[in-house]
Amino acid sequence: MNTLLKVKEIFAKKVKTDKLEPTMELRELGLDSLDLVELMMDIEEEFKIEFDNDEMVGFKSVGDVVRAVEEKIKK
Repeated sequence: MNTLLKVKEIFAKKVKTDKLEPTMELRELGLDSLDLVELMMDIEEEFKIEFDNDEMVGFKSVGDVVRAVEEKIKK
């Protein structure tokens, strides 16, 4: 499964939309800060990576998260 599909699958557990796209802004998804932290923890666990707080604060869209995950996996 590719990274985008896996990230979308993780987001789907919390987000109330069937059409999650990379261009969607995280703040528009109806998630509170606790939801976002939980999502990031799920993503870190799934991909066996870690994000620091500065990285997480910089995520503005679903695509930002996907790109960051892909960069971390390459290392």
